[in-house]
Amino acid sequence: MDKFKIGPFRATALVSGNMIGSGILVAPALLAPYGQMSLIGWILTTIGALALALVFSKLAIWIPNSGGPYTYVKHVFGDFVGFQMAWGYWISSWCGSVSLLLGTLQYVYVFAPEFVGNTTYSMIFGLSTIWLFTYFNIRGLKETTFVGIIVFLIKVVPLVLIAFVGIFYADFSRVFTFDKCDWSSLGSMAPVLLWAFIGLESATIPSEEVENPQKTIPLATIAGVLITAAVYILGAIVITGVLPQAELVKSAAPYVDSANKIFGNPGYLFMIITGIIGLVGSLNGWILIQGQVPYAAAKEGLFPSMFLKTNKNGVPRGVVIGSVLMSIVFILTCQESLVKNLRLFINVAVLAMLLPYFYSVIAYGYLAVMKKNELSSAEKFFMPIIGLVAFLYSFVAIVGAEKELIYLCFLIFLVSVPFYCFIKKR
Repeated sequence: MDKFKIGPFRATALVSGNMIGSGILVAPALLAPYGQMSLIGWILTTIGALALALVFSKLAIWIPNSGGPYTYVKHVFGDFVGFQMAWGYWISSWCGSVSLLLGTLQYVYVFAPEFVGNTTYSMIFGLSTIWLFTYFNIRGLKETTFVGIIVFLIKVVPLVLIAFVGIFYADFSRVFTFDKCDWSSLGSMAPVLLWAFIGLESATIPSEEVENPQKTIPLATIAGVLITAAVYILGAIVITGVLPQAELVKSAAPYVDSANKIFGNPGYLFMIITGIIGLVGSLNGWILIQGQVPYAAAKEGLFPSMFLKTNKNGVPRGVVIGSVLMSIVFILTCQESLVKNLRLFINVAVLAMLLPYFYSVIAYGYLAVMKKNELSSAEKFFMPIIGLVAFLYSFVAIVGAEKELIYLCFLIFLVSVPFYCFIKKR
């Protein structure tokens, strides 16, 4: 029997599904204090994300091995930098997954505050969710990607419905008023905006498991970003127009409150249910990723050999290891302020992921120069522009982060050095 391969539709669902999570459902409230500047932020971030999508699409053609950013960076910069990128990406994948759980609990709080206020119930909910999707993943790629498609449709359909129907209820005079543009606020918004697009490279991670990867991965990556951006921007416009800013700032679940105003109580309940499924369902794709990256590094001797082992379905053991770590971190954090910890994990996950993005852009520029004789005239013109936009997008985001977060991420990568030395010695 032929080995199962991820087709274009499943790959696109993986990309969009990994991006559309807590970022879209929680972001409107987190960005509400910035008013209309948030819309400008969404547009600029979309441009940067699309540039990165084009960068990863080309890298996937040049370097078709699994591993995504880790593989591309190692190919150009060597083992040490490659290991650090795998380390940062791996940590970001399960830290970001914790933020999905915290975002889900914040969503549940809207209609069941007593449930979220009970630490025991919150822990049972979170741990059950982690291991349910871990179970789907260890069954194999076919089952994992099928679940990914179902979850993707469940969470995208209501978002699109609100975006299009909400046009008739929105007060656009509140949306497109830019009298007081505070451009400095873009730096403060950056982590939340970037978090909404983290995962755009998802199709490149299991590239050896993708059907016709040199065509499917670019198609899935670009299509996934465009679909996600359309949902984000339309949703941001409608929610800003439907909810007055005073209400939006106080809203714990902006899409739920908007659905209530547009469709009444049935819409309110429908959005809560689909929102929770969408949030927890995003774990499905990220659990897949947290097993594939260390597996790719372990194949080249840059991660411990235990990550190289697979089960009878060919699923790397790193899936279970990552879920154990995720469970531990979740238990340690779910007892504190949800909003405070949600912001912390979003920021850490974004910064730990941005460095692999940044190095991938440099690798893209280097390979473009090395392969210039293979490029068409159009590629020679557009590739430097795409590379520059992607470079500025990732560089400005890193530089604009808070000093404390940069310091924390520096420590995360610094800790990797002794691990690298130990692994190389072994």
